[in-house]
Order: sequence, then structure tokens, then C-alpha cells
Amino acid sequence: MLQTVVSAGSSAFQFLRRLLGLESATDSRPDSRLVQPARARESEARLRLSRDVYWECDLLGRLTHVGDGPHASAVALRQRLGRCPWDDDALPLDDPDWSAHRERLARGEPFNEFGWVWNDASGRPHVCVDSGEPRRDTQGALIGYVGLSRDAGAQVAADRARRLATAALLAARDPVLWIEAHARPLQGWRIVWANAAASRLFDRTERELRDLPDRTLFGPHASESAMTIDRCLREYTDLRCHTDIARKYGAVRRIDLRLEPLPGSPSLRPCAALLLQDLTESLEAQTRDAQERDAALAHERARMQALQATARELDAFTYSVSHDLRAPIRVIEGFARILQEDYGDRLDSVGHDYLQRILSGATRMTQMLEALLNLARLSGQPLSLEQVDLSRLADAVAEELRVLEPARRCVVTVQPGMQASGDRMLLRAVLTNLIGNAWKYTGKVEQARIGIDRTGEGAHAVYCVRDNGAGFDMRHADRLFGVFQRLHRDADFEGTGVGLATVQRIVKRHGGRIWAESAPGQGSRFYFTLGTDESTQQPATAISLHDRAA
Repeated sequence: MLQTVVSAGSSAFQFLRRLLGLESATDSRPDSRLVQPARARESEARLRLSRDVYWECDLLGRLTHVGDGPHASAVALRQRLGRCPWDDDALPLDDPDWSAHRERLARGEPFNEFGWVWNDASGRPHVCVDSGEPRRDTQGALIGYVGLSRDAGAQVAADRARRLATAALLAARDPVLWIEAHARPLQGWRIVWANAAASRLFDRTERELRDLPDRTLFGPHASESAMTIDRCLREYTDLRCHTDIARKYGAVRRIDLRLEPLPGSPSLRPCAALLLQDLTESLEAQTRDAQERDAALAHERARMQALQATARELDAFTYSVSHDLRAPIRVIEGFARILQEDYGDRLDSVGHDYLQRILSGATRMTQMLEALLNLARLSGQPLSLEQVDLSRLADAVAEELRVLEPARRCVVTVQPGMQASGDRMLLRAVLTNLIGNAWKYTGKVEQARIGIDRTGEGAHAVYCVRDNGAGFDMRHADRLFGVFQRLHRDADFEGTGVGLATVQRIVKRHGGRIWAESAPGQGSRFYFTLGTDESTQQPATAISLHDRAA
């Protein structure tokens, strides 16, 4: 039983004995005279002014009489008239069950600190503390009990709150002080307990902190903090502020202070928990973090500038090499043609084959240099963003391919209404390369089909160019977007190996990504996004080449 409850029960027990005539105020020896219930009831009026409720029970523990009183214990006892307290859902406060108390009653022993808990109609628990004396007849036989009951819920709740608060303070990692007000307001408050973190913060032992006056804990410009804490402590109000504390050797640190009053009886001295946070250390840590972030950002900016400079140098080098190489290539091609025209009749079939190989190589080299120049221009060309009708661009590209090869039979299906934000010229280059590849790799298919469509809307839009052409092995897909990387022989399909690299660079400059799905002999599907981040996922299911009508 808690100390406050025990002391209350002991006082009630002594008062009960005096009330019933078993003990005088000056003589505590028990009196063997019969205690008449009527005499006790005559004194109930004296109890109405107190927190105690008078009750009587028979030999079996059944309540036979309950005095008046507004307290919760009176309500609980009146509800149990004619029954025993343990016949309901009441539980002992300390004992594991009612058996020990019932055995005590059967032996006719007095009791003075027995607590039990019961729930009212709303389910709220209440604590009653009972003190009782046995009643005997003229022959000394036990006929029941008389006693007093007191509602101790407030004391138990306050004590439980204190114990919970103490446990929380002990487990706290931040500095915590448990303070208590002095008896008089002018005397201020004192520290009764400090955890290890608080001792480190003040650079003092717990004993030193307990001995210090409250005003010496704070810096020279924060003396009013002790008075503010004292006022809030006595008024049971919360407090949150910033102040300075003084360490052992005069150093001052800035802290965040929070006062949490602990509940308790008004008759007891107010106490509270002071929760502290070292802002000096926090500010120093923030400063270090800010300096580290600034250094990291400066390093990142320097790295990005170096990368941009390298990219510009590479683009300039590519342009210069491509431009400078075109002159000797033209010389080779020109003299090869002169040799073919002027001295062709003197060459045999082997000589003509060699000469044709020279001309074909020169032509291919010229095409590759032109592709490199176009790729280099993409890096330095600024984006001119506008709303672009991709459906109309795709129709225009398909019509140009039909004009170049009017004999080809290929059905090109374009989904209408595809809009995107981007650079019109660069997006046209994307469609020209992707649709051109589809046109090229369906050249050996009897019923060639090409489809351009879109799934999703806005930032989640995914565009697709599909065909039912030759396809490729996905094991070599990592080489697909590399410069001069080709997955088919020149004898089967002509090309420079720069087109898809160009497409990937344009798509990335628009903040999107590109990927492909294919299989040999089953066509290809090229997906790309525009203005989305790298988290855009590939379609959950591949779109069939024959989903759209031919």
C-alpha cells in the first residue's frame, strides 16, 4: 500500500477505535467492553464532515448498514448492501485475491489498511481503503464488523503518476532535473534528482546540483529564469523557453528548457520535471553540418563544371575531327572516281572490285562523319520548348519514307492527338530515327506494319514505336544505344550506328528515358518518355505488335 494511503488508513483506524470507545485519546490499550452499533450510529454525524463513510457487516461479511456520504466509497458500499464486496467485480489493491482478507475476518482480527478497487457504471476505477473492528455479543462471540471506508483514488492516481514520471525521467537520454518547491515561495525551489545527462551538461555531480541554490544554475543574464520556473511550478503550469545555464567553471551554454509539472495533492510541495536540451551543442552541430553541406555542394559544383567543360571539349573535338576528316575523305573519293572513269578500261575485275570497295568505304565514312556532326550539334543546341503535336510529326515522317520508296508496301498506324512538350526539331529527329529504323528493319517482311502510339497521360505518358520486322536478341541490348554499335550486318541492313545514340541523347535532354523490347524475327518495340524522372517504370505488360488494326 502506498505511504499516503497507509497513513490515511492508520489515522482512520485510530479514529474508529476512539469513536467506538475501544480506545481513548490518552490510553491506547484496547477495551473489552461491547461496542453497540447504535452508539456508533449516533456518531455518524461527526463522520459526515470527513471523507470517511461508516459501515457495518454481519459475520459472513455482508453489508448491513452504510452511512451517508457523497464519496465514491459510499456509493460503492450502498450498491453492495446485503452482499459482500467480493461478490461483485471488485478486486483487492494489494492481495492477489480476497481469500486472505476473508480469513482475517473469520479470525476476528481488526484491519486498518485494506484497499480494494471497483468500477462504476462508466467503467472508471475507484480505490477504497477500509479500516474495521470486530463486533462481539455479551458472551464475546463474533457477530460482525464495523468500520470506516475512505475514497483513496486521488492519492493512488497521483502516486502512480509520480512513479510513471520517475520511470520516464530515469530512462530519458536528454538532461532531466526533478525539482521541488520550498515551503515558502520566497525560498524558491531546489533540485532533488538529476540524471547523468544533466550532470554532464552542468559539469557537476548530482550531489553538487542538489546543494546549489536555484539562481546559481543560470547565466549572469538569465537570473529571472529561476523566478519564472518557481512561479510556474507553484501554479502547476507548463513552461517552454530558451535560457542560459552556468557550468561549473563559468562557461555558459544556451539551452531549451521545458517545465512539466507532476500532479499531486495541494497539501504536498509542488514538484516538476525540467527537460533540457543543449542548444549550444546543437547549434555547433548545425554549423558543422552546414559547413559540410556547403563543402559538398562546392565540390559537386566543381565536379559538374569539370564535367561540363569535358563535355564541351569532347563535342568540340568531335566536331573538329569530323569536319577535318571530311576533306581527306573527299580527296580519296574524288581520285577514286577519276581512276574509275579514266583508267577503268585498264583494270581487270579484281581491280574494279577493289576500286568499288574504296568508293563504298569513302561514302560510308562520309555518312558516319555527318552523323557525328549531327550528334555533336545536339549537345550544344539549346532547347526551345513548345507544345508539339507528335501525331502530325509522325505522319510527316512516314509520308517522307513513302515518297523515297513508293514501291514499299507498309502500313503505318499513328494514334491521333498525341501531344508533348519539347523541342520540335529534336523530337522530329527522334521520330525520324525510330520510324526510319522500323521502316528499314521491316524491309524484308511481306506485310510490314509500323505503329506509333501512347499509353498514360501527362508525366506518366509512355510513347511507343513498334514494328513486326527483323527484331534483335535482347542479350545484346546493352550495345543498342552506343555510338557505332550495330546488331545487324551491313550486308543485311545498312546504317551508321549513330541513330539510336542520337535518340537517347535527345530523350535524356528532355528529362525522359528510352528502352526497348524485342526478339529475333518478332519485331521490336521502342518505348520512351518525355519530361519524367528516372523512376518511370516500364509497362507492366508488353504491347503486342498486332494490337492495333493494320
